[in-house]
Amino acid sequence: MTVVPRPVTEEDWPGIVALEAETYAGSGLSEEPEVLASRLARSTSFVLADGREIAGYALALPYPRFRFPDLARADTTSFISTNLHLHDLVVARGYRRLGMGGRLLGHLMTEARRQAYERVSLVAVGDAAGFWAAQGFLRHSEITLPATYGPGATYMSRPL
Repeated sequence: MTVVPRPVTEEDWPGIVALEAETYAGSGLSEEPEVLASRLARSTSFVLADGREIAGYALALPYPRFRFPDLARADTTSFISTNLHLHDLVVARGYRRLGMGGRLLGHLMTEARRQAYERVSLVAVGDAAGFWAAQGFLRHSEITLPATYGPGATYMSRPL
């Protein structure tokens, strides 16, 4: 199996939207397709492709440090920031526990460094904080998140 990260194309959106809904609908965290699409930055958003199948995706965009998108609204402002916010990283069920999340994150971090970002932030939802901590992300418990991110959500970041 050769699964490689590549930039997101228009043809990928149906697969991204389906994978996002499959992952988050049960927890109430799923975003409307147009809201999800507003989190795309072409140079820092990627899919893991296995042929034509979307095995995973990462949507990241420049965002001021200690700020995060509103899950109910599309982003209409483009920020210039040295902080890259990883809004979402999802791996399809059939590809989990194969190192695909790490592969996708590694690709994103390499690109972030290449593009001179200084830090990467994210909001860990559900029980994902342990995974992110193992990737070098630190919790910022002083940041209060809205209830729309679900119970236990935490803002995290790491320098590049």
